Amino acid sequence: MKYCFALIALMATAAQAGNAPPLPIPSGKYIFQHRFAEHPAMKSISLTAKISGTHIVLTNTEPSDIFPRGVIAEGTLMWHAQSKQWIIGTAPSDRYAKEVGGCSDGPEVVDLRKRTYWTC
Repeated sequence: MKYCFALIALMATAAQAGNAPPLPIPSGKYIFQHRFAEHPAMKSISLTAKISGTHIVLTNTEPSDIFPRGVIAEGTLMWHAQSKQWIIGTAPSDRYAKEVGGCSDGPEVVDLRKRTYWTC
């Protein structure tokens, strides 16, 4: 009986993952804007985003007080169905995190249409 429940849960998880919309941005190099979730109108810095399929690397190329130079975030673009947002995941389970973005402990949110990277 417990195997039936496990199979049903696995099938539901697979169905949720299958409902992800297509990536709204093709592979390439872009400029993204950083924004603070608690102060979304506050200006921040620009970041270079390299997207290859579902892999993303966000890099700060200029000196700043916000982030050091170098890679700021790297991972897999995943659709978070519960929040209806794209996230940067590092583990398959990130897709099902209870909370994402903002100042949560979950994966960070990236708006691929507006080219915005959100942090706390």
